[in-house]
Amino acid sequence: MQTRTISLALVSVMACGIGGTPDPRELEGAIAYLAVAIERDDPSMLFRAVDARARHAMISIVADRQRAAEIIRVDYPEDQRAAALAELGDAATVEDATALFALRCDTACRHELSQQLGAPTEQRVEGDELVVTTVRGGTLRFHKPSGTDAWYGWVWETDALDAERDHANRDLRQIEQNAETYRRRRALEE
Repeated sequence: MQTRTISLALVSVMACGIGGTPDPRELEGAIAYLAVAIERDDPSMLFRAVDARARHAMISIVADRQRAAEIIRVDYPEDQRAAALAELGDAATVEDATALFALRCDTACRHELSQQLGAPTEQRVEGDELVVTTVRGGTLRFHKPSGTDAWYGWVWETDALDAERDHANRDLRQIEQNAETYRRRRALEE
């Protein structure tokens, strides 16, 4: 653990200078920011370093799952609520997207990232992502949206989260339709 902390601290110092703040608008600063987040074991800080596409997907997933849970609790028949709520998964039970990320990028995930971090030795562009090889032999992917103030975002589960966002949105629409059917049925039974 001490070796990891020293290595991560060296990455931070190399990227931002002693006493400086990592600048995630530059590649080395983005790597240093990740290193600081790992060193502090701060999932919230690490979440801010995640690719904006993945962060936005998680925000949408949580919003759709929480809305679906509200609808189920109010409009679904009592005997169907527990099963329907369970099907929504972990995104329905967390406070926000940061908490979802912290739940999913657990200690093992953060440890794996820590093993990849280091000063960049090689970089290549693949589509809209920058693939970086580090001195530790790790491979990190970054995405930087256009704009001078945009951060290099660590690519973490972006494709899977995008697909999950679509799924959560479709589920929400179906749950809304089901709820309408249940409301009509109750109205007819009264």
